Amino acid sequence: MIKSPEEQKKYIDYVRTLGVKIGDNCKMSSSIHWGSEPFLIEIGNHCSLSYGIDFITHDGATWLFREENQYKGIKKFARIKVGDNCYIGARTTILPGVKIDSNCIVGACSVVTKSLKSNAVYAGNPAKYICSLDEYIEKCVENNKKYNQNYIKSENRKERILSTLEGYDEYKPYI
Repeated sequence: MIKSPEEQKKYIDYVRTLGVKIGDNCKMSSSIHWGSEPFLIEIGNHCSLSYGIDFITHDGATWLFREENQYKGIKKFARIKVGDNCYIGARTTILPGVKIDSNCIVGACSVVTKSLKSNAVYAGNPAKYICSLDEYIEKCVENNKKYNQNYIKSENRKERILSTLEGYDEYKPYI
């Protein structure tokens, strides 16, 4: 996991040497798998990529039949593009030819098989539309009101989080 801004910059610079096009003000985990053709991947500005994401830019299954005369040499490669202001959740898989438009959230463990339209939240296998970005923001604001607003302002992250949750006993997803 990358913590400091210096480590983040160093990692992004490294990923750029692989050929990935990355916009400004992005943050990402160092456990992302960029696939065998990272030069086919483009990430927009202000994107956050969680851990364990797989970018798959080719279809290796063509190997099964491409030696047959009628399919000799068939290969399938395609670009992947993530627009500006996107969040891609942990362990998401993004398949060849996918374009994720700007202002999208992709939930953890999703499999993105088709392009996603902007200003929305998607999740699942395959990834499906869940709600608009505005609806998600409204739910986040509403749920934030349930937390302890007098939480401890501590340097200790664990203390801050636990004090924020004090008195909050709901165990339900908030999407």
